[in-house]
Amino acid sequence: MRQQSKEYIAILFVVSVVVLNYPFLDLFDTAWLPLGIPLLYLYIYLFWLLIIVLLIFIVGHSEVHESERPMPLPSENPSQTRSTLTERNGDGDTERGLRP
Repeated sequence: MRQQSKEYIAILFVVSVVVLNYPFLDLFDTAWLPLGIPLLYLYIYLFWLLIIVLLIFIVGHSEVHESERPMPLPSENPSQTRSTLTERNGDGDTERGLRP
């Protein structure tokens, strides 16, 4: 997970705690019933759903893709890299396991 995604999750947590506490909840504690549902319940469940959707979006975009991973440093001797990928017989002339 990227550092930036961790920061977004922390910001989302803080905003969620603030929005789901007294001053904001008191704003929606009215007698108005949209669709027959008390406004406070509608506010809580819709904001809860929004938090879940945002978390899914953040975590889904926080995966490190193969192209974004740092490339390994080249070795000092290129023949070392090739010899680690192939097997050689006792005299080192022929390679086994790779075909041209």
